[in-house]
Amino acid sequence: MKMIVIDSREVKQAKGILESLKRLGVEAEVSFLEAGDYLIGDILIERKTPTGFVSDVRSMRLWSELDKLKRCIDVKPILVIEGSLSLIEKITKWSPSQVLGALNSIIIDWKIPAIILPSRRWFVIYLRQLDRRAERIGKGRPHPLRMKEKVENISDRIRFVVEGLPNVSGARAINLLRRFKTIKALANASLQELQSVEGIGEKIARDIYIVLNTEFQE
Repeated sequence: MKMIVIDSREVKQAKGILESLKRLGVEAEVSFLEAGDYLIGDILIERKTPTGFVSDVRSMRLWSELDKLKRCIDVKPILVIEGSLSLIEKITKWSPSQVLGALNSIIIDWKIPAIILPSRRWFVIYLRQLDRRAERIGKGRPHPLRMKEKVENISDRIRFVVEGLPNVSGARAINLLRRFKTIKALANASLQELQSVEGIGEKIARDIYIVLNTEFQE
C-alpha cells in the first residue's frame, strides 16, 4: 500500500518530487489534500521554501494554513522549511529575529513542530523515513482528511486583528488584550502603558504605537 499522498497542487510546485522518491524505492499517490502538502500515515506535512515561508507569513496565508492543519482529525501536523534560512536574510531583508519570532509563534503558540532541512535531497530522505515509520507501526492513511468544523467567535477575530501588529505573537496578543480588553482601548494606549504589558519591551511597544498612531497615506 502506498503510504505517501502528495497534494496535486504541491506536485506542480515541488518539481521532480515523485521521481526523487521513486529513485529511493518509495511509491507515492497524487491526490487533492484539503490541508497540508504530504500525508504519510498519521503525519501531515506543510512544506515551505525559505522565501515562500516569509511571503506566506507576510500575507497571513501561513496562519490560515496552520489553522487547517490543526483542525485535521487523527493526524500530527509538521511544518518543514526546505532550504537554508540564510537565504531569507539575503533575498527578503528579514532579520534573524523576525524569522525566529515567526518560528517561535508556530512552535510555542500553535504547538506545531517546525523542521528545517537544508535541501530537496534531505527532504526526500525525510519522507522516506516517515514512509518506513508508517509501514512499521501499521498506520493507515486517514485519507480523505477529516476536519473539525471551524468555530470562529468574536474573541478569535479580535485576537486575529491584534496579532497583525508588528512582532505580536499569539501569546503577546493575549497579554495585550488581558490588559486593555478592547482594540479601541489598545489603540488609545500610551507608549508607557504598552511597555507595561508582559512580553512587550520598549522596541515592540514603540512599533505598535507607531502603527496605531500614524495616519494612513495612499
